[in-house]
Amino acid sequence: MQGSTHGALLIDDSLACPLTPDRLAQATTGLDDAAIRTPSDELNALISAREPYLLRLKQSPNTDGAVRFQCPAAGTSPSLTCPRFDRLHQREPSRPTAVDLTDTRQRAAHPAAKPRVLPPTPDHKSGELPKICHQHTITLHPADLGHLDKFRQDLPYLSPSWRGTYSTARAMAGG
Repeated sequence: MQGSTHGALLIDDSLACPLTPDRLAQATTGLDDAAIRTPSDELNALISAREPYLLRLKQSPNTDGAVRFQCPAAGTSPSLTCPRFDRLHQREPSRPTAVDLTDTRQRAAHPAAKPRVLPPTPDHKSGELPKICHQHTITLHPADLGHLDKFRQDLPYLSPSWRGTYSTARAMAGG
């Protein structure tokens, strides 16, 4: 974990939910270059498990460089469930629906198939919660992360898309 802004955590150069499990947030802490170049199955599983907790790009940078990100529990297709989000935004619990268990898309879209964040008990008072928890989206301005802004990237670190983009460039630069 590198820092935070508006309550969102900067984890390996990507913004994530403030309730991201510590094990996922710290997955790459202390790893050496060899572990990064050839990640273990366990590290790959942790990197994949981070995906639902990452804030989603809502709007590309405007002329001032400001970018909008959406809470992973917000929207019509949330990647996780969050009792805090449901409470603050008065989202009604979903009514039971029949799911065709042979249909992988229906199974994956069901709230029970998504990770559920666990706020502390008792949770913070509404006025003390991070901005990302109060709003569906946040706007990240270039100066919001200070000196860490240069590290933020759109591809999650060590994800398959990150490896596809950067591993070739690293191999060429290395020799």
